[in-house]
Amino acid sequence: MRRGSRGEEISIDELDIGAVDLVMVHWPMPQKHVEAYLALESLVKTGRAQGLGISNYSPADYEELMKVASIEPLVNTFENNPLLYRKEWCDYFQRKGLVVQAYKPLQRGGPVLESPIVKSIAEKAQKTPAQVCLRWNLDKGNAVVFKSLTPSRIQENVDVFDFSLSEDDLQKLDALTTPEVVQEAQGHWEQRRQGTPAPWGEGLRPRREDEVVAPSAP
Repeated sequence: MRRGSRGEEISIDELDIGAVDLVMVHWPMPQKHVEAYLALESLVKTGRAQGLGISNYSPADYEELMKVASIEPLVNTFENNPLLYRKEWCDYFQRKGLVVQAYKPLQRGGPVLESPIVKSIAEKAQKTPAQVCLRWNLDKGNAVVFKSLTPSRIQENVDVFDFSLSEDDLQKLDALTTPEVVQEAQGHWEQRRQGTPAPWGEGLRPRREDEVVAPSAP
């Protein structure tokens, strides 16, 4: 196989940092995600990546994958916050030894930060609602990823290791996840895992120098 002949190799080449730490299959598309993961295994075997991960995988998707995969994924990333607590997923993947990594732990600044319960716990702990939400995931044994361009908020988001939440606080935050929210999230998950068209169209992603950007509409 020619170096850089596949999309994932093109991406690693263009990073120009040598071997990458982790490459992930982002959505478990039915009939496709296993093949995609198996293709990535060669990156680890040839030293181009240190490990593999998965994202948005349910326990059933993981079990389907592990029937044929020869390299265990190290991490599974999915949305997890007090308003969308995927407890069964968290418990399952932690038992399997994967790192559970929560994305959108703050709902991108969404309703979870305005929850009266979250605000009350934050006031008691003398922390911000964002810090309480991040600490909740950490107390569950999860890793978190967050995004901000504001230095003060970045500092706020990393200043979460000098306190912990009580069991009563954790239970109150757990209870914010309602059956309606879970049902809505399941519908979104089912839709997203069907895939979306790539910006460049069919086939592998071209190298940067080969990309042609379509002119924007007037």
